[in-house]
Amino acid sequence: MLTSHDIEIELDTETGSYFIIWQPLFASSGSTAGEALEDLRAAAHFGIDTMIDLKLKEIRQEEA
Repeated sequence: MLTSHDIEIELDTETGSYFIIWQPLFASSGSTAGEALEDLRAAAHFGIDTMIDLKLKEIRQEEA
């Protein structure tokens, strides 16, 4: 079992692509481990930005 700080890098033997899982929030893929890790970075940034935007929207609605 992964903790919230673990990043697991695996090779999908069927597709030949790497995939990465960052528990508990994000997963990514790529043709190399480095590409998969960069994809994970982009997914994490998008996820964090989305969570912050939603929370800001909620706060602004409460303040209105």
